[in-house]
Amino acid sequence: MSAPLTRPTWTPAQAAAVHDIRTKISSSRPTLGQAQSLAERAQVPTRGIPEGMYISCELASPSSQIPPAIHSASIQPGQVPVFFYADAPPQSFTQPKKDIKVIFHIPGGGNIFGHPTEQRYIAFFSRVLRAFGKKPGAQGPSAPVIAVPSRRLATARENLFPAGLQDIFSAYHHLILKGFAPKNITFTGDGSGGNMALILTYLLSQSSLPAPGRIVMFSPDADLTYASYASVPQDVISQSSFQTCASQYLGNFPANHPLASGVLIPFTASWPKTLVLTGTADSVVECGRRVVRGIQKAGGVAEIVEYADLPHACWTFAHIFPQLDDGFSRFAAFIYK
Repeated sequence: MSAPLTRPTWTPAQAAAVHDIRTKISSSRPTLGQAQSLAERAQVPTRGIPEGMYISCELASPSSQIPPAIHSASIQPGQVPVFFYADAPPQSFTQPKKDIKVIFHIPGGGNIFGHPTEQRYIAFFSRVLRAFGKKPGAQGPSAPVIAVPSRRLATARENLFPAGLQDIFSAYHHLILKGFAPKNITFTGDGSGGNMALILTYLLSQSSLPAPGRIVMFSPDADLTYASYASVPQDVISQSSFQTCASQYLGNFPANHPLASGVLIPFTASWPKTLVLTGTADSVVECGRRVVRGIQKAGGVAEIVEYADLPHACWTFAHIFPQLDDGFSRFAAFIYK
């Protein structure tokens, strides 16, 4: 048996862990079949929840403000489960205060995989809450809340593009209707979720709803044409896997459109402040660079932090790479500065 592929800064244990993730991902084949029911998508977990974390779920109604760009004759908006993660019981933010910071996170997974209650996401949100808990003013009634929509994934024909976009738009509208202040809402996303965060912001510019205060993306997969792809043998996802998921999600919709690929958005100077956290062993690292250059060229504020030798999807397996503690600290500082 050959040794796992490695990078200069990886320990043997890290190389082995990444190898296991790569093997698991490569064996996962997206198929078109039956979609999860709304009840299944809205189920709150009862196991594997870290001490002090509270999880609840609300159903967001279809938004009446969905832009015409994502209307579809065959795919209609529906109710959307929105999960809330906090270090206080859910009743503490049923009457939200304007100063509460809200992290609106869109999970990755190529729009095929990725549910908010997967164990890797529960661990991810736990780390985010810990990082935020270290910031002054982030405790007690003003503690931040993480809101995560369970969008329709492209595992059935009725859930292809633009179903997911309709869902995250409705979920964001739900937060506004609850009384959270847009300036205190940060859109975040990992992988394909980072791309969706960009596109949602672009869609808001075509609607009457306000934009969020900030955007943070973790290794965004924001070019579904994959012209930005650069093969890194040690990365966890191959180009063919990326392309297979993108093709299934988009159906007949073109990949070279801003509603498919966030790197193609015509950014403006009023674009929300944006932070990209990524790694140099990520085959789609150039996506983050292109987004930052595009925002800066338009006169907006954006920055990127690249961590040496970190692969795609590492943020939801952060226990493998202790250096990601710095990324979570930067994330919290970006929100509170």
